[in-house]
Amino acid sequence: MNAVNLREDYHIHSNYNDHSSPDLTIANVVRRAEKLNLHTIAFTEHVGKTSRWMPEYLSEIELLSKGSSLKIIPGFEAKILADGSINCPEEYSKDYFLIASFHTLYNDKDIWLNALRIAINNPNVDVIGHIAPERTFKMELCEVQDLASLIVENRKIIEINAKYHRPPREWTVLFKQFGVKFHLGSDAHRLEEIGNFENISDLISLVLKHDPA
Repeated sequence: MNAVNLREDYHIHSNYNDHSSPDLTIANVVRRAEKLNLHTIAFTEHVGKTSRWMPEYLSEIELLSKGSSLKIIPGFEAKILADGSINCPEEYSKDYFLIASFHTLYNDKDIWLNALRIAINNPNVDVIGHIAPERTFKMELCEVQDLASLIVENRKIIEINAKYHRPPREWTVLFKQFGVKFHLGSDAHRLEEIGNFENISDLISLVLKHDPA
């Protein structure tokens, strides 16, 4: 069963990066999520191996979690690099919720596909974020099927991403057929984007739609 929940948002950023709204503080995110009657949120700030702000970020999340009715998950979003490694310090990728996503165009299907497969096999990765092929290449049906099998085998979650409207519709249907698990992520970089899944209502319907008898 792939029962995604509209009261859960597993991809929220904060002002710990330099391209979110300045008012996207940890405290404001929590207040906004409470006002929206969400019951689970995940902070997934962009991280790199040279980042140094993580202790302060995690401490702030822990402090605010104690006084909130929300289930608040501390975590990170890290780039999938060309060699398939994840751009996150290992001590954080091991111990915290981790979304692995492409943020670089490789313009080469072999590089992209090999990197994705390695990321899916990485035991520290929990979620593959906003997955879709690059515009410079197309995926064959058998290749998407192989990815679906690998995702299920490694018990990864595929994010239905509101910012980028991903995965592609046909991938979503195929993933569901293979038993892939999904959850929702707003990929919020502004307060008003938290828990806002209107843009992906069609993808949500595909996931929730009953299979033919």
